Amino acid sequence: MPARRDYSAVGPFFIYLILSCLFFGRGLVGHLSDRYVGIGTDPGLFIFFFEWWRYVFTHHVNPFFTYLQWAPSGANLAWATCIPLFGVCAIPLTTTLGPIATFNLMVLLCPALAAWTAFLLCRYLSSSFWAALMGGYAFGFSPYMLAHLLGHLTVLMMFPAPLMVLVTLRRLNEEISARKFAITLTILIVVLFLCWPEAVATSTLFGGTALAIAMWTAPEWRARLRGLVAPLLCAYVASAIMLSPYLYYFFAFGQPAFPGGLRQFVTVYPSNFLIPATTTLVGTISLVHEMSHGSNIYETGAYIALPMLFILVAFTRSHWSDWDMRLLVLLLVVVSIASLGSALSIPALRPIPLPWAIVEHFPLMDKALPARFSGYSFLILAIILALWLSDDSIHKTLRLGGAGAVVLFTLPNLSASYWTTPVDAPAFFATQLYTRYFAPNDNVLILPYGGFANGNIWQAMNGFHFRVAGGYLGQPPIPSEYLRYFPTVYGFFTLADFPYSDEMLKAFLVQQKVSAIVVADEGAHLWIKNNDTGPQFPQRTEFTADERAVIGALFGSLGVTPIHVGGVSFYKVPLERLDAFKNVDPRVLEKRMVAKQLDILISAAKRFLADGNPPSDLNPIEAQRLKLLPPDWATGVGALDPRAALVNGLVLSSVDGTDVLVGVMGARDTVEALAPIYKPFAKKVEVSALMPLAIWAESTRWMLLLDFDPARLGLAVKRVPQS
Repeated sequence: MPARRDYSAVGPFFIYLILSCLFFGRGLVGHLSDRYVGIGTDPGLFIFFFEWWRYVFTHHVNPFFTYLQWAPSGANLAWATCIPLFGVCAIPLTTTLGPIATFNLMVLLCPALAAWTAFLLCRYLSSSFWAALMGGYAFGFSPYMLAHLLGHLTVLMMFPAPLMVLVTLRRLNEEISARKFAITLTILIVVLFLCWPEAVATSTLFGGTALAIAMWTAPEWRARLRGLVAPLLCAYVASAIMLSPYLYYFFAFGQPAFPGGLRQFVTVYPSNFLIPATTTLVGTISLVHEMSHGSNIYETGAYIALPMLFILVAFTRSHWSDWDMRLLVLLLVVVSIASLGSALSIPALRPIPLPWAIVEHFPLMDKALPARFSGYSFLILAIILALWLSDDSIHKTLRLGGAGAVVLFTLPNLSASYWTTPVDAPAFFATQLYTRYFAPNDNVLILPYGGFANGNIWQAMNGFHFRVAGGYLGQPPIPSEYLRYFPTVYGFFTLADFPYSDEMLKAFLVQQKVSAIVVADEGAHLWIKNNDTGPQFPQRTEFTADERAVIGALFGSLGVTPIHVGGVSFYKVPLERLDAFKNVDPRVLEKRMVAKQLDILISAAKRFLADGNPPSDLNPIEAQRLKLLPPDWATGVGALDPRAALVNGLVLSSVDGTDVLVGVMGARDTVEALAPIYKPFAKKVEVSALMPLAIWAESTRWMLLLDFDPARLGLAVKRVPQS
């Protein structure tokens, strides 16, 4: 008689999938192609990539390099989160339903996949279907997954991780051969890399840590643990060979400039462990929301619900003598500390260095974002929960109550509208009006720029009819080929004015062969971070009056009248009239710009003090308000904090209530050339790279800081050319 199939292993997947659709997909009913799961512009990045993989196969282009964004030079996609596995597998869906609908379906699939693979692992460890079902839910619908559901599809693709643990345990228990273990692990490494390359590096780190802890806590298992090393190495070598075309583009052209400050920005705040964000039902309670903290809503997934914390403590106390329990708890502690980043920041105290300050300098670890280690924490917690629920020594009523409490305290936000966002495409793109104004493959400049708008969606929904002179492909914010135009590109982002902006714009347009400019200035299309209580949350807004003035003045310098059509202002770039700028070196213009900015900042600081203003009030926005700086230097999306000392690369501040700090941002050779000019007048001159501190495009620049006392400031002003 043939063996009966084990449908109990498949059924949970459909349970999880139904839950995912009910929790997150209700807002998509009837809107599968005109709404998307998530908030902000990060979802648009993955919508772009679903269309990209269809484009790769229909146009036979290099899958790891695109000329569709940052045209005409293009960009290397190996370091971008380009989701090749899901992108290729979803080509039939993308072709029939379009990239937006495909993205939505894949997002709904990911929590179910992660929960299901965690279920398989928990069932293996607990030998209990219902305990494993709950363990799978605790991982696939954890606060970590809820937070990243709002924008980071690649981070949701954690489903290979539980299977990697499962296959390792089966080999450790000698249920499969070393050969089968190596082959299976090779496949899983390749799958994980093609979903989320960063996870291969971090899972290797924490997997190696788990192996070391096991060797220490379980002497009787050391022989078997050592037996894992050879097949593990074989699996990594084999996977590297299979991924070699991808890895070539990963390393052959150098690693991108990764903003060092992003590592500490994307960390777990200590309060995140106990206070949930609005992604959970509990987090929507006003009192809880007011206590919530974090860098942004996407990185608030470390919350450990109180019932889960009680279960963890109780089960640890009763099973500490078991080596596997010690392994789980110690590994959880290691991962949790690592997720705090390189330093623990406590108000009114100096930052406390943490172990990750050492690890972050390891190869590849310098690009790992600590807050995202929480995924491993929740896999450990899911295992502990399943083991606790399967422990018959604990009263059944207590276990049922504990499971219910965990579900209640981690229940997702039940608002259907919270999880989805309408596609904000202007009619110019939504109804293909653009085909009347530019030809296929024209290079187009779109504002709002890059990651401040959903240009990725507008481009993808129209089958890449046009290329974009800019874009948003993740990190780095600006590819190296565009850095020579940094002030212009930075100005597109910030929507602030700067010296010689019209000359730099013309050089940029003619040298990059930009034939058209589209400004989405009707309606709310600019995405910024709010400054309300709690973690930063993306919100869509219209251009301010200052931003409209900057845009109008900048593009008005081209001498063409915009056409207002389909919710945008369209400018046809008169390239034939810009021939004089074809050979202009934008780096020379940047040197002139930075020198002029510095001179004007020094004069503004002197006048600010001479007018009797308190030194403590000195900052770029206040100086501009007093008309000490030209209009619109300290405006735009970079001017969120009215008391910030650094705005749009300009520094104005007081030091100890008496001295004045003046600074400018520029290329290294530019600021190094300016430093000796002002050294005779300044108390202190500092030239430093912004790479270790910046979290965005500024990471490629250097900062010149000049510390003046009032007397020296007066001497410095005398050398400033009077305009």
